[in-house]
Amino acid sequence: MKPLFYVLTVRVYTSEMMEFFKDDPKFGSKEKPYQADSFSEIVSPYAKFYGPQKNILIFENNSVYQWELESSDGRPLTFSKSDDAPELDMVMITNSPSNQKWKKVFKNAPEMQADGKIRVKSKSPDKNVFQLETSDNLTDGGKVKYSLLFEFEHEGEVKFAAIDPFGDTWPPPPPSPVG
Repeated sequence: MKPLFYVLTVRVYTSEMMEFFKDDPKFGSKEKPYQADSFSEIVSPYAKFYGPQKNILIFENNSVYQWELESSDGRPLTFSKSDDAPELDMVMITNSPSNQKWKKVFKNAPEMQADGKIRVKSKSPDKNVFQLETSDNLTDGGKVKYSLLFEFEHEGEVKFAAIDPFGDTWPPPPPSPVG
């Protein structure tokens, strides 16, 4: 069976974000990026989302997910580069992540890092696009949390911002529905 294909366009309202944070110069560095969760949306008409803000992605079996990044006002945005290649971080929602568990979620999953995350390299660094394919025996939506660190230019200076779908919510969102 041919996998389903989902394009997830991450749209960031950078002008509004910069206006909100204008009085707080301690934000915007790679070490302390702007928190862009409230200034972003994921546009994907067919992918399934969950949570209070409908921003927690529920992965489907045998599907390809492709992430793209854009600004609402036409400014170029790029996923932040690490080791000269853009990366997308994913964390498994479990007390004991392992390479075996990651391989149950994604086909050809990248090797798990010491911190339990996988770091997905861009399939096309010049186009800043990430793509992963889920396995055929995925359960519970994968129980994966993703985070994006991106950079953009503002008044001639490179600024950094992060999207962490439920990293800053309290209480944490309820678990995803089974099935």
